[in-house]
Amino acid sequence: MKKPHTVGATNPTFNHTRKWGPGSDMFIPDPRLILCHINSTHDLALNLFCVDRPQLLMATSDSYRRQHEPLDARDFAAMLHVLQMLEGWYFIFNCGEKGGCSRVHKHVQGLRGPPYAFQKLVQTIDGRGEVPFKFFLKKLEKGFKAMEVAECLGVYNDMLVECRDALAVGDGEMCPHNVVLWDDSIVVIPRRSGVSNGASANTGGMMGSVWVPEIAEMDKWLQVGPANVLRELGTPS
Repeated sequence: MKKPHTVGATNPTFNHTRKWGPGSDMFIPDPRLILCHINSTHDLALNLFCVDRPQLLMATSDSYRRQHEPLDARDFAAMLHVLQMLEGWYFIFNCGEKGGCSRVHKHVQGLRGPPYAFQKLVQTIDGRGEVPFKFFLKKLEKGFKAMEVAECLGVYNDMLVECRDALAVGDGEMCPHNVVLWDDSIVVIPRRSGVSNGASANTGGMMGSVWVPEIAEMDKWLQVGPANVLRELGTPS
């Protein structure tokens, strides 16, 4: 099975499989993939198209919620619930098609790690001069274990204002961006595009962990140059 990589793409394998809900464009070939329900707002499941094992998919129980919507208090409550139970996990969010999402049903993904490349952005502000795109980072002194939902949401919303300024989009306009919750830090990356010269990236790709289905896709990155791709997908630093 090959994961759809663009919004609206179909997967013939799942043509006769039930959807996650009436408004969803995600499918559940086996209901046993769903591990539990969190706060009656989210379904926590195993990610069928995992790039690492284990990998979690957490989708809104309301299947009409959309991936271009910013994260809200319910999303942060669900992510903090998991992060406070599991050690060494991180969450990513691909907001909008320009942010690298391939499904419009609102969801976040959880993985163990993170990849080594993440340290360039998260563990040191000094990496800012070496990263070819703008990003906003906030280290939470209290840590995710002690943070309240309202505190996390407030930090994120402040960073989203900076993101809107970087992209020159107004309050009522869609703001494509990536979000990472890891190591008691929140990272927000403004996005101009989901694809550049045939090379695409979601949040993982912007953080140095490129998820591609085949070698030909990786060749596109190498032909253009990773730094050039990242600069075009994000906003130049």
